[in-house]
Amino acid sequence: MIKKLSSERVFVVFIFSFLLTYCIFIMTVLLADVFYVSPKRVVSTLFLSETLFAIKLSFITSIISTFFSVLFALPGAYALSRYKFPGKDIIHIIIHLPIVLPPLIMGVSLLVFFNTSIGRFLEEHGLRIVYTVPGIIVAQFIISSAFAVLVMKAAYDNIDIRYEQSARTLGCTSLQAFYKVTLPLCKGGIIAGIVLAWARAVGEFVPILIVAGAMHFKTEVLPTAIFLRLETGDIEGSVSLTIIMMVICVITLLILKRLWARQ
Repeated sequence: MIKKLSSERVFVVFIFSFLLTYCIFIMTVLLADVFYVSPKRVVSTLFLSETLFAIKLSFITSIISTFFSVLFALPGAYALSRYKFPGKDIIHIIIHLPIVLPPLIMGVSLLVFFNTSIGRFLEEHGLRIVYTVPGIIVAQFIISSAFAVLVMKAAYDNIDIRYEQSARTLGCTSLQAFYKVTLPLCKGGIIAGIVLAWARAVGEFVPILIVAGAMHFKTEVLPTAIFLRLETGDIEGSVSLTIIMMVICVITLLILKRLWARQ
């Protein structure tokens, strides 16, 4: 019995040592930014008109792209979770592509796509994508929606289909069973998908840089603003923006978590 307890303690110490080591490594890396610049420089950078514009544009575009990501992910993930159909494995692979492919490839592919006849057709009808704000939204959407689909599919998979079948035997249609039974049961997974999609969208960089560029007061979101500071050799300015972005993301996620916990 004593040996068993001893081995159990060793195992617990073993697994938690890896967890804590990883957490300490992450925090050490992030805290390096905090100690690199003075709080005064961070505050002065925050209230620059360029920074305020980048923050505003980041929030607007990430919220819009997250909305569309969730709009596609809710029914799309449900179809993948509940139905068997030809080509399902291929669709799984396609959805994973924006996640596993380098962001550079997705950015170049989007740029090429919107320079084809389809892109020219859209531009002729008043919808220009390349080097515009809609280009930022499209670049965020193509990446964040993949994460939303995968997280929400996992949430659907964890819900026993018999709940929906019972609802249908009581007179619900498939649609009614979906939004009256399945969605409430999957609330936690859906929220996780929304948060992950938003976090991915607000932090997206390479596809945005390629498709929308990094033009001051036009297509400058926070990640591209950080890049522009680095390009000009303003290391302290880029680190200040990095800290601002981290703080905004953490505060936003904490607020969202608090609001959802009350529901």
